[in-house]
Amino acid sequence: MIKIDMHVHTHSSRCSMNFLNILKKTCLKKGILPIITDHDVMTKTDFGIPGEEISTSKGEFCGIFLNEEIKEKDIFEAFDKVKEQGGLIYIPHPFDWQRKRSLCKFGLLDSSEFIKKVDIVEIYNSRCIEQKPNEDAKTYAKSYNIVKGVGSDAHFFWEVGNAFLEIPEFDLDNPKEFLKLLSKAQSENFYCKRSNPNNMLVCSKLSKRIKKLM
Repeated sequence: MIKIDMHVHTHSSRCSMNFLNILKKTCLKKGILPIITDHDVMTKTDFGIPGEEISTSKGEFCGIFLNEEIKEKDIFEAFDKVKEQGGLIYIPHPFDWQRKRSLCKFGLLDSSEFIKKVDIVEIYNSRCIEQKPNEDAKTYAKSYNIVKGVGSDAHFFWEVGNAFLEIPEFDLDNPKEFLKLLSKAQSENFYCKRSNPNNMLVCSKLSKRIKKLM
């Protein structure tokens, strides 16, 4: 079985201090395969699956199993660019109102055009300050019969693996195989732990200040 954390940032995201050498050691130690989802940049590593958390004019989503960075700002054009390269569309923290670009603020979540494009919904994000957004995401995924995923949204090495799922080994270059295995995964194969809200907020603010000085 493989443990996959579907939402991990590196230092390439301005709010993260996950430097690659430390992140790699952490993932190897914890036995975690991360999907790397930096903000508006695709970071390639030799230990994770490449992705990108893409900011559009209608909110943000993650393209995963990518070969190229996505630059389109129209969300449906961005969706198409992900699909063109064989990637999957993963919707992170869709109901977290405390985040500026969560999709719940843009009136798309119940659109049939939107739903038919989505491959996976993040039903647990360890960095949600409250738990209701995760509960709402789980209800949403169930109501539209969308495959479920989980992610730590790790910005610091100690957060890696706060949320992960277990599926059988698969070809890391085959997103269709991954999606098929994920669709069969049951909730008992998901491990979800909340990040400490106080530490998370303090460290995030501190990291942004440090990066301004770098």
